[in-house]
Amino acid sequence: MVSCLEIRHNVAKPVAGGEAVKCGSGVSQRIEKSWVVLVSLENFEHDRCVDLFARRDGSYGFEEFRRDVEDRGAWTPVQFYSGAVYPSREAALAAAVRSVAWLPDAIRQNPAAQKLLPQNAN
Repeated sequence: MVSCLEIRHNVAKPVAGGEAVKCGSGVSQRIEKSWVVLVSLENFEHDRCVDLFARRDGSYGFEEFRRDVEDRGAWTPVQFYSGAVYPSREAALAAAVRSVAWLPDAIRQNPAAQKLLPQNAN
């Protein structure tokens, strides 16, 4: 079983500052093969997940997924978050925490996940 926090890769270089911007059509999609998933955070029921990823251009993003029995357990995008572009892993994580209702509680309950947050956010 996958734990609530699974660190897959270290981060590459961040891009220069700025808020999130839309790229492409903004339509949610599964994580593209060229994107590197940095961390995957699951809820306690293991039916929701947020992937934080890095793109080849040095930008970052996140997407929320759900897993249902009727989908044979496949992870399906829930929102349209993957179209937003963030300048850093920290900015993408902060946006995910603001956007995904269950994520702050999952992070608070997981000591390994708490290490992802800035010290003053714990």
